[in-house]
Amino acid sequence: MNAQVRIVAATLMLASLPLVASATGIASSGPLPHGGSYVLQPDTTVATSSVALWFRAPGNGYDGANPGIARLAATAAAAATLESGKSLVTLVRSLGGSLTIDVYPDIVGVTVVAPAPVTRRIVAAMSGAYFSPSIDETSLQVAKKDVAVLAVERRYSSDDLLHDALFAQIFSGGPAHAAPLPDAMKELTQIPLADVVSFAKRAFRSANATLTLAGNVDASTLDAVTAGATGTADAPLDSPLAPGATAATSLTALVGGVGIAWSGPPIRDERAATALDFVSDYLFRNGSGVVARAVDRDDTYVNGQFITLHNPGVMLVTIGGSDADVVQTHVLDAVRSLQTPLDAATFAAAREAFLYRLAADAQTPSEQTDNLGWYASEGDASYAPSDLQGSYWKIAQSLDPAYVASVVKQYLGRPVIVHLTATSAKESNS
Repeated sequence: MNAQVRIVAATLMLASLPLVASATGIASSGPLPHGGSYVLQPDTTVATSSVALWFRAPGNGYDGANPGIARLAATAAAAATLESGKSLVTLVRSLGGSLTIDVYPDIVGVTVVAPAPVTRRIVAAMSGAYFSPSIDETSLQVAKKDVAVLAVERRYSSDDLLHDALFAQIFSGGPAHAAPLPDAMKELTQIPLADVVSFAKRAFRSANATLTLAGNVDASTLDAVTAGATGTADAPLDSPLAPGATAATSLTALVGGVGIAWSGPPIRDERAATALDFVSDYLFRNGSGVVARAVDRDDTYVNGQFITLHNPGVMLVTIGGSDADVVQTHVLDAVRSLQTPLDAATFAAAREAFLYRLAADAQTPSEQTDNLGWYASEGDASYAPSDLQGSYWKIAQSLDPAYVASVVKQYLGRPVIVHLTATSAKESNS
């Protein structure tokens, strides 16, 4: 699955198929006339549309020297004044829509959800804002203020901190080794305008974009893309694994918690990746997972998912609350137990529940554009689960107990563990 479940998106301030993911369930794709590609999944039964631009781009810059530059550039581009005299975010609000920016170590996604009748205007404005960015000092200052708030909020999110710390342990370098936002505000505020503009022009060029559209949309909407230039998209951004990264690490932060992670299969191994999606759903799905139910109480929680990446993917579990250390043992035991195949009846019921929830997670237009954009950016658009005619559903229905157990045994044997110890803000900054 993609990382949307674990990483909270920040909104710019200022077997049988039990559900149907859209009216057609079928996604179409192709090249954009001015460079880049699109994926379209229409649903004429809804009154809204979701339009998203996805870019392969390193969160810490092409030289790795500017943590947070991707977030700054994406936010500044949305705040910059367009030819219409309005910024993208101002236009979206005036049309009754909402704009969300998601930045990951290797991907930037910008999504607008709005009433269907204004979709063409949204597409035109988004392509103008990002394919021909007009970032200036004013829009950059808006972005710096916005991103500074996000960075502070992130300090109080144990899930986000654990995610970053686990990735830093699993990967020895590359964009996945660095957090999408730095800990120190000074690192953000000192990034100069010239660097942000240069990053935006390289990262957000149309040739490097995937435009995803879902909801009440059709192919004629693509004519509204007027900016851009043909060229070659960047390859998916991989990060090297740290050799032998299995030791437990202890860190201090403003919040406490425990994180556990394993490196997994790349996206090209679709069946193994799907098997680990099943495992995360079976064990950690909020409200229904075997482990999630066992620790569901007011002062303790567990979250988990397999994050599908180009190479390699990551199974990641975060634990919070007063009994985090006890739950850590429970998580490791539960994962280890799945090296032995589930009995046929238990597995069949779990697989059907997994398929049901898979469809439920791709019901809204924004969920669909996020899903389509993520998998396209990671290098396998046809594997996106929201496309009912794609490969994911056939693979998910073909899973069997012995194969899932073999994947668990292959990938989930040697975890990386991070313990966060809560300390005061004064101690943390000293």
